[in-house]
Amino acid sequence: MTQFSRFAVLVCLQAGVFLGSGFATTLPELMQSSLASHPTVRGQEALSRAAQAGVGSARWQYFPTPSVGVEQVSSSGTDPSYGNGDKNVSTLRLQQPLWTGGRLTAGLEKAQAAEVLSRASVEVARQELAVRVVQAYAEWHGGMGKAVAYDKSLQSHLRLQQQIIRRIEEGVSPQSDRTLVLGRIEQTRTELIVAEGQQRAALSRLTQLLSRPVTSAELEQSLASPKALGVAQAMVDQALDVSPSVARLVASARVQEFEIDERKASLSPEVYLRMERQYGNFNYQGRPPENRIFIGVSSSFGAGLSGFTAIDSARSRHEAALADVAGARISLSEQVYGDHVQAATGQRRLLTLQASLLSAEAVSQAWGQQFLVGLKSWLDVMNAARELAQVEVQIADVSTEQLLLSWRLSILAQGVNTAMSTAK
Repeated sequence: MTQFSRFAVLVCLQAGVFLGSGFATTLPELMQSSLASHPTVRGQEALSRAAQAGVGSARWQYFPTPSVGVEQVSSSGTDPSYGNGDKNVSTLRLQQPLWTGGRLTAGLEKAQAAEVLSRASVEVARQELAVRVVQAYAEWHGGMGKAVAYDKSLQSHLRLQQQIIRRIEEGVSPQSDRTLVLGRIEQTRTELIVAEGQQRAALSRLTQLLSRPVTSAELEQSLASPKALGVAQAMVDQALDVSPSVARLVASARVQEFEIDERKASLSPEVYLRMERQYGNFNYQGRPPENRIFIGVSSSFGAGLSGFTAIDSARSRHEAALADVAGARISLSEQVYGDHVQAATGQRRLLTLQASLLSAEAVSQAWGQQFLVGLKSWLDVMNAARELAQVEVQIADVSTEQLLLSWRLSILAQGVNTAMSTAK
């Protein structure tokens, strides 16, 4: 990376990212690419298609059920029931439920609720994946900012090293001053290596999330930011309305509600109409096919009182599901409020750090000049250079935190698709 590009990146980091400041427009593209290829999303989409098929299967329960039966008997010639009839009997049946006590309706509604749950699960997977991409990108962003700051500090220390070497050769500075600057150079190099390692680790995570290689050059193309965010309460209300996690838990509670109805209906008798055509007769040989129509009632209560305990169990699961919904809404509200407060605080902190950066730059320059005239020690010059780098690193850290918070709030409050499409 050239000195000009490093300076450009540092300027972008110092500009802030919360409400209208910059970062790469490639981030929405990275999220979109990950959402289109990641196996977690594809797996949830397959389960959603299975749930859609389940709704179709539940609808078919209203239709007649065809069946075919074929039996063959082997009996003694003196058997009064089967000895004189046909050895093979085939029966075609068509049975239509007339009344099930609400079981079929509950089954259909449960399948529809399960479909809604599966669609919400897809959106939960997409949201979680989008946030993971943002987190990986933020790690790269932070590593890049700190690398720029440490590289700038390293170049400054190398210039100071040359300055102190000349002064030592001229006999105006002790050898210990050179030892001090050498120690600071190695320390800065170590910090630079750590920052570059953070970048590489983040790029590796992005590569795994996108299933393709991602480079720093790709992430440095241009700048953009998510849509400006509103007041905290409005964002909380919006997040609760669009949250796929809450929607999934609500759908799960609906599934349990219809499970209760289905269990209750299973205790009611079922009235059905059955038509059948029989070929062959075990009692009389050579008779023509027979047609029959039945109206019947059947019931199944399960073993002992298990039907009633199954209802109690379903009610308890429904109560638990409703409690999960309430808990999820509270947790989401806490997260949005917390992120909003941190983002607002971070924005003010970023402005303060930018002012501190100007002060640190002025102090570092002034102390370097005062050292030359004997008003400051070499240690003062070294400390001023280190403090300047520390302020730049803090700006990189706060800018990274603002980037993550702004995107996470945008995703939570607006949804993944809206957050990506409204990015500026």
